[in-house]
Amino acid sequence: MLTYLIQRLLLVVVVIWGAATLAFTLLYLSGDPTNLLLPLDAAPEVREAFRRAQGYDQPLLVQYGRYLGDLLRGDFGTSLRNNQPALRLVLESFPPTLRLAGLSLLVAVLIAVPAGVIAANRRGSLAEFSIMTGALLGQAMPVFWLALMLILVFGLNLRWLPISGSGTWRHYVLPVATLATFSAASIARLTRGGVLSELRSDHVRTARAKGMPHRGVLYKHALRNAAIPVVTVIGLQLGTLVSGAIITETIFAWPGIGRFVLVAVSQRDFPVVQASVVVFAFLLALINLAVDLLYAVLDPRIRYG
Repeated sequence: MLTYLIQRLLLVVVVIWGAATLAFTLLYLSGDPTNLLLPLDAAPEVREAFRRAQGYDQPLLVQYGRYLGDLLRGDFGTSLRNNQPALRLVLESFPPTLRLAGLSLLVAVLIAVPAGVIAANRRGSLAEFSIMTGALLGQAMPVFWLALMLILVFGLNLRWLPISGSGTWRHYVLPVATLATFSAASIARLTRGGVLSELRSDHVRTARAKGMPHRGVLYKHALRNAAIPVVTVIGLQLGTLVSGAIITETIFAWPGIGRFVLVAVSQRDFPVVQASVVVFAFLLALINLAVDLLYAVLDPRIRYG
């Protein structure tokens, strides 16, 4: 187990290095950063002074080596727009996004897993048809369209809920409903398929032959064995909710990392964008590691090392 954990932590380091290199490369594929960051009518001496100050006059490999060295020291540079450490700005913007994504995933799991089990347990019934139709619609609706419809109905017409900002529980309702819908649809469909497959397996038939109650067979054998792919999707959904919150945060003016990064990209604040990419990669790698370790808890047959 310890060997496996060390290997995975080394893989996390490789992932972070790859993300950092990609962020550095994309910066220079977009052209001379000086031309992107300064006004078009900036004087040549101003441009040259800016290149020297930012180190853009150095050879590319020298800049790359200095960039990686700074990352190892936790120095992601200074925001070109806010004149503050880029990493600190990114980390300060993360908590609202984590709260929004975590609450959305919790709502999605609490709705989707029971719904998937009910659909599998009542195959061919009206309940299964309703749940699967709702799941199909949840996956088919674009996030931005659903967000706009919720704002139109519950914010503007009924005036039940605020349509932007944060501060109270009422501000969470519409963004959480928007983010949770797609995740709940995916988890419900996967749960139903997994439980249905397990209900047809030999060990479930054996449990039934021994006289085990149907509820026990359903939850102790079928759902538990179907949990591994469901947990995998839940972990991926958490990463998707965090990294894909840009649209939702922009529509609802939510003060999170997605909206912050979008502003940084529009302002060409490259140190902030690079820091955001590395932090996102680190977070997603940790989520995948946690999901892998959870496999052994759900299925004792899985051993690491």
